[in-house]
Amino acid sequence: MTHAIETVFIDAILGGLLRELGLLETFPLIKLSPRMQEWIVGQAEALQRDAMAHSSVAVLVKYGLPLTRENYPNLNNVDEDDLDAEQEGELPQLFQPSMVEERVASVMFEIEIDDTLRRLSEGAR
Repeated sequence: MTHAIETVFIDAILGGLLRELGLLETFPLIKLSPRMQEWIVGQAEALQRDAMAHSSVAVLVKYGLPLTRENYPNLNNVDEDDLDAEQEGELPQLFQPSMVEERVASVMFEIEIDDTLRRLSEGAR
């Protein structure tokens, strides 16, 4: 696994998380806490494992293209307007908006749990 490949997936998770947190999408990963970085990288690795099962997604990553629904049909010479229900169903889950949102929600959940546990431990002192 190369750094270039990981970056594409990290960006997919980080962008959604930063929007959720109300931060600029240009906010660098390195400025987040080490624990949050770990959660983001963990979700990015899971996203990569899922996505790399699709050869077309692997090609997107190889060329450093953003993992967008628009790039996938372009790579496969499919006109977005011509997608029928069957072809739509064949798109990798990665391009269903809920997939990345689900992973972002998982990081948000970890953040909330961590924050709750921290507050409880501070209250017990």
